[in-house]
Amino acid sequence: MNRLTHVKRFLRPLLFLFAVSAVLLLSDLQNRNRSVRDHSIYRIAVFRYNSNQILEETESGVLNIIQASEAFKNGRIQIKRYCSEGDMPTANTIARSIISEKFDMVVSISTPGLQVMANANKSGEVLHVFCAVTDPVASGVGITGTAAGEHPAHLVGIGTFQPVEAMIRIAREMNPELRKIGTIWCTGETCSEACVKKARKICGELGIELVEASVESVTQVYEAASSVCAKGVEALWLGGDNVVEPAITMLVSAAAKSRIPVFTNNPKHALKGALGNLGANYYQVGQTAGTLVLDLINGKPTHQIEITNVVPERLFINDSVRKLMKGNWTIPEELLARTDSLIR
Repeated sequence: MNRLTHVKRFLRPLLFLFAVSAVLLLSDLQNRNRSVRDHSIYRIAVFRYNSNQILEETESGVLNIIQASEAFKNGRIQIKRYCSEGDMPTANTIARSIISEKFDMVVSISTPGLQVMANANKSGEVLHVFCAVTDPVASGVGITGTAAGEHPAHLVGIGTFQPVEAMIRIAREMNPELRKIGTIWCTGETCSEACVKKARKICGELGIELVEASVESVTQVYEAASSVCAKGVEALWLGGDNVVEPAITMLVSAAAKSRIPVFTNNPKHALKGALGNLGANYYQVGQTAGTLVLDLINGKPTHQIEITNVVPERLFINDSVRKLMKGNWTIPEELLARTDSLIR
C-alpha cells in the first residue's frame, strides 16, 4: 500500500502535465491550421467600406468567382452584402453584426474595412479574407509580414499596393521639366499615408517638390486642391485614399481652373478628366480574392497562405485633357506603346 501510494503521487503530476500539454497542442494546431467550419452551407458576408469605383469593381470580381462555383450553384454558399458608405460608426455596427450573426467567413474590401473588421474579430470567431488593401502589414491588425504564418490564423488575404513611384515617373516622362507636384490626402487613412510616403521618396529622388494638403472629409477636397494649385504646382497626384477618391471630379475641376493635369493610381479616372492613370485592375484583384475564398471552403489551411501583393497594372491616358494644359506635356512613343487605353 505504501509503495502504491508513492506511485500514485508520482504519476498524478505527470498525468496532469500530459493533459495540459495535449490541450495546448490541440489549441495550437487549431490556431495554425484554421479553415472554414465543416457545414453543409457556408454563409459569407461581403463587407465593402464605401461606394467608389475601385471597391465596387473589387466586389464584382469577388462575387463573379464565388457565384460561378459549383458550391454556389448547388446552394452550398450563401452571400450577404454590406456597405457602410464610408461612415465609420456604421462600419463598426456592421462588423459587430457579422460576428453576432455567426457567418462562416467575411470578405472585407478596403483598408478601413480590414481594420474595422479585424478589430471587432480579434478572437477569430469569423474567418476573415481581405482585399483592396494597400499595405496589410502597416494596417495594424496583427500581420507582421507577408510569409505564411506571419498573420493571425483567422486572417488572410491579398494586398494591392498602388504603383506610386511608376506613376510619378510617368508624369516626369510626359514633362521632363516637372519640378512641383501637389497632393491631397486624408491623414487618418493608413493606405493614403503609405502611398504618400512612397511619393515623398520618389519625388526626392527625382528632384521634385511634393506639396501636401490634408483633408478629413470629401467636402474639404475642392478647397484643399484649390489651395495647393495656388502654390504653383505643375500637376496634382492622387494615390489610394478612400476619402479623396469619391471626390475625383472636385480634384480635376480645381486643377482645370489652373490648367494643370491630374495623375492618379486609378485607371478609370481617365474618364473623369485625369491625364495619366496607372493602377490595378481591381476586378482581377477581386477575382483573386474570390479564388482564395473558394480555396478556404475547399479546406486549404490558413497557415499555408502567404499575403501576396496583387497589382495587375493598367495605364489609361486622356490625351484630350493634355491638349488643354499649360506646360510642355507630351506622350512619348515608348509610353504610348505601354498604354492600355488612350482617350483622344
